[in-house]
Amino acid sequence: MFENVVNINASESEERNMTTGKHVVRDIHCTQCNETVGWKYDKAYETSEKYKEGKFILEAELLSVVY
Repeated sequence: MFENVVNINASESEERNMTTGKHVVRDIHCTQCNETVGWKYDKAYETSEKYKEGKFILEAELLSVVY
């Protein structure tokens, strides 16, 4: 989980049922290739999940090293 990421564009937010409950999230995409690389948590409905709000998840398997 990251506080800030660079070189991404974000899609429109949407409600999604995740493994940790219902959240409002937006997919994030690489600015170079436009591939989805993760998502950003905009809102968590459960009090115990509020710490995720405003944070980013990058899927390691979707990332590649560019030289």
